[in-house]
Amino acid sequence: MAETRWFNKKVMHRTLFAGTLSLAMVAMGKPAFEPAVSWAQAAATEPQVATGVVFEDRNKNGKQDAQEPGVRHVSVSNGREVVRTDRNGRYRINVTDETIIFVTKPSGYMVPVDDKQLPRFYYIHYPEGSPVATDYPGISPTGPLPESVNFPLYKEKESDTFQALVFADPQTTTLAELDDLRTDVANELTGTDASFGVTAGDVVNDPLDLFGPHNEIIATMGVPWWNLPGNHDINFDVPDDTYATETYKSVYGPTDYSFDYGQAHFVNMDNIDYLGQGRGYRGYLDERRLEWLANDLAYVSKDKLIVITTHIPLRTEAIGDQAQNTVNLDQLFEVLKDRKHIFSTSGHDTSNSWQTYMEPGEMGPTPPGANPAVWPGKGTFHHQVLAEVRGGGWSTGPTDARGVPAADMADGNPNGYYFLDVEGNDYRMRYKPASLPDDFQMRITFRGGEGNRTLSNGVPVWIPSGPSGSGGISPAPRFAAGDWNDEQVPLVEANVFDGGERHRVEVRFDNGDFLPMDYNPPSFGLTDGVPNGNLDTYIRALRESLEGSERPVNPEPSSHIWTVPVPQELGAGEHTVTIRSTDPYGRTTKTSQRFDVLGS
Repeated sequence: MAETRWFNKKVMHRTLFAGTLSLAMVAMGKPAFEPAVSWAQAAATEPQVATGVVFEDRNKNGKQDAQEPGVRHVSVSNGREVVRTDRNGRYRINVTDETIIFVTKPSGYMVPVDDKQLPRFYYIHYPEGSPVATDYPGISPTGPLPESVNFPLYKEKESDTFQALVFADPQTTTLAELDDLRTDVANELTGTDASFGVTAGDVVNDPLDLFGPHNEIIATMGVPWWNLPGNHDINFDVPDDTYATETYKSVYGPTDYSFDYGQAHFVNMDNIDYLGQGRGYRGYLDERRLEWLANDLAYVSKDKLIVITTHIPLRTEAIGDQAQNTVNLDQLFEVLKDRKHIFSTSGHDTSNSWQTYMEPGEMGPTPPGANPAVWPGKGTFHHQVLAEVRGGGWSTGPTDARGVPAADMADGNPNGYYFLDVEGNDYRMRYKPASLPDDFQMRITFRGGEGNRTLSNGVPVWIPSGPSGSGGISPAPRFAAGDWNDEQVPLVEANVFDGGERHRVEVRFDNGDFLPMDYNPPSFGLTDGVPNGNLDTYIRALRESLEGSERPVNPEPSSHIWTVPVPQELGAGEHTVTIRSTDPYGRTTKTSQRFDVLGS
């Protein structure tokens, strides 16, 4: 008997939830690399039929009592097939001895959550437990298939306008790093107004026994939390991908599932194809997953917003190959081609956040090892590779007064997380740097002049102080008339955190007009065909001047750097540069920095 509670943002009722729902999840095999093992082959048993009822649990005791009706038209799945409940809430679905049965939470209802805020919407049928031995425990035997596998729901008011939290890669390795996660992120989100949260994989950084302590920290925020696995959440001591998420599933449940909230349909999918020890992994969605998604979406209105989250990016132009991209994106596009309202997110790339936009008929960037993919849909396909909760790593960068490392990413983003605001089938993402002011959305640096640092190539630069450069530059940068010459002119650099090609970034000197800044993003690590362009000056300067754990990660080409020369005609005196950034949703942020031009 497992303790389960029903979640309400104002009131939490604790009940004992008995019998039909297990707190663990079966490992359902998917095709490996070579040779392939089909989903059906992974469970070498004859199919059975599971039956049950999805019901409105009015008294929240976890079992169907008299006067508690079934809920019709709820999707129930075995990971491939999707069936709908009838008018009495009943369903029938095929299972083998390695199957998970789960429901798609419908809008206007909620599923139970446990005392760690983990949704319990599934039942494992895994009579003999995990068939392979792993270093970290897998699935415990669940026994025979129950006569009826029932799923309780309870009604909950949901607005079509809501906010969700989105994390990418908390990825802690030790209890000390978990404490940094608590201090840097969870503490400022306690009592959040968000309706729920989602983590896009890499819950931990290989030690799977940290799942429990991690969940305790996330639970302090007080909202239901949905998860999916990353490449650091798997059992590496298995021969291929078939049983690579045994431990993960025992804690969190299915690796591929969906749920509804308001007018949005959320889809979380595992696209880590583990190729075996020493062979790495690739981004890949196998035939079973794609078939499940097609079956799942068959019951979803075309007017709904589809929010897809994977761990490995669907497509990015950052440095990377098939381990950083989903190689069969073209096959996913075939499933999604009739959809107009889609937004997709991922994590995984600890170096770069990235914004990819593809218009109908447009071929996206094709990294090495990936299939070319033309978006056949009806509207813009937007994929956002998220800045990470762990940034460049919990043990990297200057330590602040709390004893927490800065953990800035290689592209210059501070570590952070996101608020997803949904209104009907429209969405807006908002990046929040962890434990830093909401309006700290960009960082200004200068090149030239005397500099308060000098790069290894001899170029003097001015970088800001404070955590992640949030304190501005003091004393103010100074430039002499001789700094404008044929080899170098003073330059302003703006790193607009989490920015991309559809951001409009403008500059104003003193009281002049706002004018566009120069933007020349890299593609697969090259800027105009040359490597090591678009390196964040702040990260580069600290990397070259600090030692040990105080050093940030090695900088990599950034997709959100804008530059502009300082006009020579400004003349001697005190001046101010103001950067204005307007994001694709029309939201504007500004930041300013004073500088001096010396007389001749």
